[in-house]
Amino acid sequence: MTTYSNEAVLEALRRAQYRQVPWARRPGVFQYLRALGLMDTVRQRTVAPAPGFHAPVDIAVLTDRGRAEFARLSHDETRLTWTVQRMNDYVLAAAETHAAAPLEART
Repeated sequence: MTTYSNEAVLEALRRAQYRQVPWARRPGVFQYLRALGLMDTVRQRTVAPAPGFHAPVDIAVLTDRGRAEFARLSHDETRLTWTVQRMNDYVLAAAETHAAAPLEART
């Protein structure tokens, strides 16, 4: 499986967040992010001034997990350690490991 750097993943997430990227013209990193559950596609109807059939287009969009990961990487980008961290291989931060563990009530 191809690996991508933190910087490449952040740029791909940023691109999908702020632009309409047709799935047919996606970069390779998009397929990787889709496999991780960070990105999906939605069907968008095309509106054209000319009459006739215009095929719908699949557009890349971020999932909820993708938006959360975009926020995390964007925050990391502002840190001083980003210059080193950006070239590291991307590893998905497991949200489940950061969830609060059930607390026991002790009396």
